[in-house]
Amino acid sequence: VTATGRLSSTNPNFQNLPKGSKFEVRRAIVSRFPNGMTGEMDFSGLEFRVAGMLSRDQQIIDDVLNGKDVHRQTASIILQKPEEEVTKDERSSAKAKTFQPLYGGLGMGEPAHVRQYFDSYFKLYQGLARWHKSLGDDVLARGYIQTPSGRQFAFPGAKRSRNGRVSGHTQIVNFPCQSFATADIVPLACIRALRKFREEGLRSKLILTVHDSIVVDIHPDEIQDVGRALQWAMSGVDEELQKRFNYQAVLPLDTEYSVGKNWMEIDELSVDLDT
Repeated sequence: VTATGRLSSTNPNFQNLPKGSKFEVRRAIVSRFPNGMTGEMDFSGLEFRVAGMLSRDQQIIDDVLNGKDVHRQTASIILQKPEEEVTKDERSSAKAKTFQPLYGGLGMGEPAHVRQYFDSYFKLYQGLARWHKSLGDDVLARGYIQTPSGRQFAFPGAKRSRNGRVSGHTQIVNFPCQSFATADIVPLACIRALRKFREEGLRSKLILTVHDSIVVDIHPDEIQDVGRALQWAMSGVDEELQKRFNYQAVLPLDTEYSVGKNWMEIDELSVDLDT
């Protein structure tokens, strides 16, 4: 808050708060219910999976189906340490590097071993590279790209440079993936979750979405009920994609559930589907 009493435009909103257990502002987010909890369910690697679905890159599909932890792999390379020694916070911090090539990053200015990771990325994920090229070709041919939900992004005046890239390359390859993930899949999961909360008569409240997660104010008697409802809503959102957009997802959408007394002090919790 500024001296005039107005909110400063430089203050982060709730979607921009740093993740992890070191940003104290998160501790202030608590339940409205006596003895209530704050919970968050994340899609596991949503952007990576969406990139795999949109590009139909077989290596991404295989990595996901085989349970490969790509963020841990990235952290291992960047930090030059064995994957089994990578901490949860280090894995989380490495996500940006995992996603950077997805969104057109080249790793310029990075240390040599990190640059090598960028250089080899598209040799591994050749289907993704071909999809990126096709997006640029679409922009040159018709001036826009379109997501499976029908959302269009226009790039008037786009041109191909001498290095072969189309102007606005980062946005061209970024927008379809992030849009389909966070502007289509996550909101549809919220719709399904609200529907399930009402069907089950839950008192807990959906309060926020943050990129690939849904945050809930949990009534103390409903911790597992909320987990089951969110898991049903999020892992089954492919049904909604088929129904609304006639889009067939080719990868499962897995989730992780964390609960705590506030939004900073949360720990992963398994969801008991048998009760």
